Order: sequence, then C-alpha cells, then structure tokens
Amino acid sequence: MPKRILSFTILLFFLSSCNLPAGGNPTPTMDLVATQVAAILTSQPTVPPLPSDTPVPTDQPAQPTLPAETPGTTPTSSPEPSFTPTTLSDDPRQVLGNPTFVDTLDNGRSFGLQDKSYDDDYTFIRVENGALVLTSRYAIGYRGWRTGGAKIGNAYLETLVRTGECNGLDTYGLVFRSSDFVNGYWFQLTCDGKWAFGYWDGQQYVNLAEGGNVNDAIRTGSNQTNRIGVYAVGSNYTLYVNGVKIREISDNTFTEPGSYGIVIAARNTPNFTVYAEEFAIWKLD
Repeated sequence: MPKRILSFTILLFFLSSCNLPAGGNPTPTMDLVATQVAAILTSQPTVPPLPSDTPVPTDQPAQPTLPAETPGTTPTSSPEPSFTPTTLSDDPRQVLGNPTFVDTLDNGRSFGLQDKSYDDDYTFIRVENGALVLTSRYAIGYRGWRTGGAKIGNAYLETLVRTGECNGLDTYGLVFRSSDFVNGYWFQLTCDGKWAFGYWDGQQYVNLAEGGNVNDAIRTGSNQTNRIGVYAVGSNYTLYVNGVKIREISDNTFTEPGSYGIVIAARNTPNFTVYAEEFAIWKLD
C-alpha cells in the first residue's frame, strides 16, 4: 500500500508540473507524461461488473480476482441515472459532417507509445500497423486501459474497434472524459453483444446502465469491427454502436474535458486482443 501511495504522489507531481509558469522546470511533453502515468493506467486492479440479464449488487474487490458467476451492477449507494431526450437520433457521423480531428494511429505519440510499448504482465499495450492494440493476457476479468490525445469537452467521440478471437463476456470499450488519465467514463461492449456504461472514480467502478443488443447493432463474435460512439454534452450522454442509438443517460460525475482511450478485459479468452484503428472527434462547443 505505501508503494502505491508513493507512486500516486509522483504521478500528481508530474501532472501538476505541466502547469508551471515560464522560467520554471522544463514542461514534460505529452509523451513523457503519458509514459509516467502508464504504470497506474493498467496496474489498477479492478474487476468491475459486466452486463447481465439479472444484475446482482456486489462489492468491488481491491485486488484482481476471478469474476463472479453473475456480474454485478451499481452499488446500492450510487444515485440512479436519469435520462434526457436528444434530437440526434440518426447516425451522428452522417449528420455532423466532417470531424474536427481524426487520429489514425500512424504512430503512438498521442498515447505516449511512440517507439515503445507498455506491459505489466496482465495487459500488453502498443501501437502498431495503424492501431492502438490492447491484449488482456488472462481470462480473469482484470481491466487494463490507456488514455491519451487532447482533452475534449462537449463533443461526439467515436472509435473504430476490431476484435481478435473472443467469446462471451470478453469486454472492450471506449474511455472518455478522463481528466487525470485514470478516472473517466467507460462505454463497454462484450463479444456476445451486451453493453454497459459506467465510470471508474479512482477507487471503484460504478455501473450506470447496461443492456442487450439493441436492434442487433453490435457485431458479435471474433474478428468483428464495431464503431463505438458517445455524444457528450454537459452531463448528457447518448450512446451509439455502428450508428444505432443505444441509450440516453445523464450523470454529472465528470463534466470537465478529458482524454480518451480504450479499456479491455478478458473474461473467457486468454490473450484477448482488440485493435482501435481510429478515433474521430466532432467538437460541439
């Protein structure tokens, strides 16, 4: 425990040093900062809940453990999310026109992975062949994630993710509004076509909503590509998969701009791998 507190203190020093006035210590580059926080990004031991038809509340373990037979959902103390109508019911990519920015992952600079990779024995992360690639080594539900890029606020954010071999509750998804490279919202899909939306607050995962395959929007099974999107304005979020609206949710846990990335967890398939081949951003401010 002391080592983890010391590591987090060092992380806060590096992050705060980015805001030093001119004439102070040299400002770390995005590449350096991302490298410094990499150990925390995937070493956080979490086994948050996955979508299920019969959710059962469970306590979040402090260390990696085998997943429960029935995935749990939001702790009973967490507020129930509300839902807000949106006028953007069609595919945002078609409605909004050209994106403000597209990261095609030609190199790993935006994720602190240029000419390097990250491996903590549980999760192996690298950028290769035009994709951010994450491998979850053991089918125990251990979550690993990587965030980077520019911090964005109100925006439609979309990523194109291809799966390798997968089964059942092998999980992957989009991370966004991560203000410190650790906290943030997760919009997750499973290999068999379920979805969940929640957030990691630095201590535990809180599930806000989950469900099945709406209008068969999620392409299931191995070697499939899904376009995962979130239309985020203030505290309102509309979730999309392959241009199909999945759910509208309101939650005010994270309203400030934050970075984005990918989360992964193998539950059924050792060495489960996903390939994020693009991140596209439409700013709405």
